[in-house]
Amino acid sequence: MIKKTISYIAAILLSLVFFTLVVLPSLLPNNLFHFIKVSNKGYSENVSIYLISWYGCPFGASLSWPLYDVLSHFGNVTVETHYSIYESDVGGYVPGLLFLGFIPNSTVSFHYIYLYNQYLNASPEGTPMKNLVNGGIEELRNEAPAWVYQLILKYDINDSDIFTGFSIVSPAYMGNPPHIPTTLIITGPNGTWILIGYLNSLNPSSLAVSSEGQISKSHMLSLPSVEESASTIMSIINSVE
Repeated sequence: MIKKTISYIAAILLSLVFFTLVVLPSLLPNNLFHFIKVSNKGYSENVSIYLISWYGCPFGASLSWPLYDVLSHFGNVTVETHYSIYESDVGGYVPGLLFLGFIPNSTVSFHYIYLYNQYLNASPEGTPMKNLVNGGIEELRNEAPAWVYQLILKYDINDSDIFTGFSIVSPAYMGNPPHIPTTLIITGPNGTWILIGYLNSLNPSSLAVSSEGQISKSHMLSLPSVEESASTIMSIINSVE
């Protein structure tokens, strides 16, 4: 009886190990949270950067810091400090920046499009959205170039293979509620790269706080994880020039 029990426990443990090491990695997104090159084709003669996000997004808040750092090398960036919504799985509010303007002093252009409000239930202007995916893609259709719209439609909404690795659902339907996630597109003469979500080097949970307070830009920009992420973004820009 004891031997059978031990064998039974061993079988369970072996199954758990197999699931953890073999099955689980195949279920998790393998192309989320880092840049992937989606085309050797560029959509502009010079480097163009597009940020697609929403006001209260923890991912967008996290990504805003290295992006701001990088953009500061190419022009005058106007921002305001801001907190994401509170998300328990993230661990709190994520301090971030909302982009308000960009005046280039180089050939690099930057465009930001916020699709939803702070609480992910309406447009930035406050128009309620029953279906956030459809509403978001319509916002994008009206505000972005056709090629940006097509890339988001393909990789964020329709593609359940490249970004999940197991054909579960596309990135837009991984959220609760489903919505177009924060996406960064960098294109230039030598190709186009997309980041959906945040960079692995700067998990929003590492920045989360339990309550909102004053945000120190200088402190946030000096964090090693922000500097590492900024270096990654800069390397992508250099690769497409």
